[in-house]
Amino acid sequence: MKHEANLGLAPKCRFHHQNLTLEYFLQREKCESLQATVLPSRTLVLKVPIEATEKRIEEFLKRKARWILKQQRFFGQFKAQASKSYVSGETFRYRGRSYKLLIKKTNENDSISLQPGILSLRSTAPKERRHNEALLREWYRERARMIFSERLSICFTNFQANKPAPDLFVRQMSRRWGSYSPKSHRISLNQDLIQATTPQIDYVLTHELCHMTHEKHNKAFYRLLEAKLPQWKKLKAGLELGILG
Repeated sequence: MKHEANLGLAPKCRFHHQNLTLEYFLQREKCESLQATVLPSRTLVLKVPIEATEKRIEEFLKRKARWILKQQRFFGQFKAQASKSYVSGETFRYRGRSYKLLIKKTNENDSISLQPGILSLRSTAPKERRHNEALLREWYRERARMIFSERLSICFTNFQANKPAPDLFVRQMSRRWGSYSPKSHRISLNQDLIQATTPQIDYVLTHELCHMTHEKHNKAFYRLLEAKLPQWKKLKAGLELGILG
């Protein structure tokens, strides 16, 4: 679902400390703090300020080493997801449930519908992989826009904000479930999140809405998240297990 090969990162770097060796991709950006991200592939991506020195990066990695290894072990328990062929019989997830794809030929318009346990695709070119893939991606995108918009309106009522709800943008994201931009007052959500359950979608939205108050992932941010959604840790773990497992 997430592919670091498409991230446009610099060559791998290596960090050695005692008996530990970490390989990571380094991104220098206009930011103040250092941030480590472990992808589901167990790839480590390090985002640092443009002027960050090697010493500062090494000290950061020493502090984060235990967390990084824990995240890599967590993702290591899952099997790599095989790429889809978009043929009948394959399994696709939608809103926390699994559906078998059933492709049937039609001489009318292409269409997609949900039936109990079945994702039914009526295709004018049932044997054309790219055609069927495009139809399914667009269907997922449309459903994501509708469901995410509904959930954002509901989650926003849990916040006493002195401004309107953020705008919503749905797109493919390679490294995260969502993001919030204070400049544009916009939440971006990963289209793949439509595979998750409603409570898990609400967790991601609530997380991003907390960034309206606290830009960084500091103690104040997590106190607010805990107050708004006490079960967030369980939902976060369930999200990762549900999509990756």
